[in-house]
Amino acid sequence: MAEVVLENVFKSYDQTSIIRDVSLTVHDREFVVMVGPSGCGKSTLLRMIAGLESITDGTIAIEERIVNAVPPKDRDIAMVFQNYALYPHMSVFENMAFGLKMRNVPKAEIKTKVDEAARILDLEHLLDRKPKQLSGGQRQRVALGRAIVRNPKVFLMDEPLSNLDAKLRIQMRTEIAALHKRLNATTIYVTHDQVEAMTMGDRIVILNQGKIQQMDTPLRVYQDPANMFVAGFVGQMNFLTGILEAGGLRLGDGVLLTLPDALKPQGEQLSGRAAVLGVRPEHWLPQSAPESGQDFDVVPNRVELLGSEQMLHFALGKQAITARWPSDLPVSEDQPLSIKLETNKALLFDAASEERIV
Repeated sequence: MAEVVLENVFKSYDQTSIIRDVSLTVHDREFVVMVGPSGCGKSTLLRMIAGLESITDGTIAIEERIVNAVPPKDRDIAMVFQNYALYPHMSVFENMAFGLKMRNVPKAEIKTKVDEAARILDLEHLLDRKPKQLSGGQRQRVALGRAIVRNPKVFLMDEPLSNLDAKLRIQMRTEIAALHKRLNATTIYVTHDQVEAMTMGDRIVILNQGKIQQMDTPLRVYQDPANMFVAGFVGQMNFLTGILEAGGLRLGDGVLLTLPDALKPQGEQLSGRAAVLGVRPEHWLPQSAPESGQDFDVVPNRVELLGSEQMLHFALGKQAITARWPSDLPVSEDQPLSIKLETNKALLFDAASEERIV
C-alpha cells in the first residue's frame, strides 16, 4: 500500500475556486475520511487524487511518485462510487473480474482473486446472479469486490453508502471498517455524514468552501474543534453570543454566563470583545447532577423523545438552546425546569473570525 501526499493543491473552473491550497498526508494503511457539507469540494478532491479531474496547481503524490500527469489507469488506485456502476448484463463474477480481464490477467488468477474477494464479502452464493437480482447492500459489496480484486495501492470511496437505507448504512459502514482492517489498505473515504466520519476514520478531514478546516482523530476534532464551523458540523453545539467582561460572557439580554477557570484569564484580557461560548447538548445537566456548574431556570418549549434520550429545546434569555438528557428523566413542555451548565466543558470562540480563542 502507499502514502498519499497533497501539497498546495488548487482547483479552479474559470474564475471560480473549488479547492484552495489543500495540503494533507494520508499515511500508508490509514483510513482517512473527508467530510463536509454539499459543495465543499470533497468529491472534487477525491477525483483529483484518482486522476478523473485535473489540478490547477500543486502536486499529488502516491507512494512518493508525483501523479499530476499520470492517467487514472496508471495510478494503481481503485475507486468505489456512490452509484454502483455495475454492468447489468454481466453476472456478479463477471463484474468483479472485468477490470482484471481488461489487464489481460490469466483466467486462473482471475478466478482465484474473485473467489477470495467473494469469500471476504460473503458473495460466494451470488456469483452467478445479475445486478438486478441483488439488494442495494449486495450491489455495494460487488462494487467493493471489484475494487478489492485489483489489489490497488489506494482505495478511494465517494459516498458509497448514500443510496442505502438507514439500517443498511449502519451494517455496511461496519463491514467497510472491518474490511479495511483485514486488507490493511490505504483508504480515502468521502461522505457528508458526520456519523460515518466519526465511526470509520482513523483521522477525519473537515472541508468547507474548498479549504481544510481541521484534520485530526475523530475524538480530538469533537473535543477540540479549531473553529465554530467544525464545532457545529461535527456534533451539535449551542452557540451563545455576548460581550466578554471580567465576570464572564454577558448576553444581550443581561444574562451572565460564568466562564470556566481555564477561560477566565482570556475573559479578563479580552474584556469588551464580542465572543461566542460553545456548549454541547450533553453538557446541559439536571440541576441535581454532581458536576459543578452554573444553574438556570428555564422553560422547555419542545421535548423530542428519541428512545434512549430526549432533546430539550429552550431559550436562555433570547438565545435558543438544545440539551440532551436521558429519556427517563421527567420533563414536560412549557413546565419550569432547573438546569445546570457544565461550564468547564464550554469552549470560547471569537465572534468575528469564528476561530477558537482557547
